[in-house]
Amino acid sequence: MLSLLLTATLLAQAPTATDSAIRQAVKDQVDAIKTAVARRAFVGPISAKSEASITITNLANQTRTAVVAGDATIKLTGGKEGTFADLKVGDFVIAMGDIDSQGTLAVKRLLIIAKPTPDKRVVVSGRVTDLSTSDLTVETAAKEVWTVKLQAATSYAGKIKKSDIKVGDRIVTVGTTSTALNLTAKLIVQLSTSPTASPSTP
Repeated sequence: MLSLLLTATLLAQAPTATDSAIRQAVKDQVDAIKTAVARRAFVGPISAKSEASITITNLANQTRTAVVAGDATIKLTGGKEGTFADLKVGDFVIAMGDIDSQGTLAVKRLLIIAKPTPDKRVVVSGRVTDLSTSDLTVETAAKEVWTVKLQAATSYAGKIKKSDIKVGDRIVTVGTTSTALNLTAKLIVQLSTSPTASPSTP
């Protein structure tokens, strides 16, 4: 009798154990898929185009493959709807979608945009070693000597003005450069003033 009861109990538990194992296996597969696929975007110019995919060279100069299916949304410059046929090598794009474990992007949405203008601003930090009405000479910690051109559009952080900058001051200047060690200042920040001698007492 006891043997029959144990057998019946085991048979009743077997489907439950099997269902649990199946549910766990399905959960493991879903987790694996979620791990293998992630939302992502590739940004850069199209460097190659094939029948159903494009190669994008990203901002780190790395090539990435993006598959563009027929249901992908494509927006041309200006916001007009586009198709895969409108994509050309050289177009600057933002491609968004799901990336798999091989690094391939399945594009859901792709935007063609104007190529961003490179930021040519340069930051120079150092000590003022010479100055005139039109420029400053700044020596950096690396012993580079920069000529900083001042202009009417140059702004000064805080309450300082051009006449407040003295030899010996430590400054940070932000601007643009067209030749080595020459900078046209857009902004000047005075970090510290030059030390001044205390008046002597008789």
